[in-house]
Amino acid sequence: MLRNERGYTLVELLTVMAMLGFVFMGIISLYLSGVRSQSNVSATFSAQTSLHVGLDKMRADVHLACSQTAQSATSVTLSLPVSSAGTCDGTNLVTWCTQGSGSAYGLYRIVGSSCSGGTKYADFLTGGSIFTYTAQNSPSGSNALPRLHVDITLNTQPTKTTTQYHVIDDLVFRNGVRT
Repeated sequence: MLRNERGYTLVELLTVMAMLGFVFMGIISLYLSGVRSQSNVSATFSAQTSLHVGLDKMRADVHLACSQTAQSATSVTLSLPVSSAGTCDGTNLVTWCTQGSGSAYGLYRIVGSSCSGGTKYADFLTGGSIFTYTAQNSPSGSNALPRLHVDITLNTQPTKTTTQYHVIDDLVFRNGVRT
């Protein structure tokens, strides 16, 4: 009676285990690919959001500023009105600058005229030269206010150029002098 009860052979069991292994490897690779994609999307969204928060703060500072006191491609120092008097006397300074090295730069706001320390508003900038100052009445005869041109490229994955996010904006010094 026991002779008629046949089980699975070792070869059959190994074959089934190998097939299940291939199926599970495919499922696991799809899962890990999804996790990586979600991580990249989250990092990019977070970086873009913090950049826009920084640009909004910079825009408010530039609109309020009486003038820029120092400017380069990597930093701009703004003279803000003294809160109690509402006039600019050059004592209330704010500097926006990029800090970093290689391919990793950050956008910082520092109270004062130096470019060290401060609050980081954006990360993953691909370059440090983002500022261009345009004086009032430029082009000649336009009666235009002074402007700060900002050209920022952000990339959370520097090895891929397809993941770049580019922002260009002109911020106007509303309290600037027209000539």
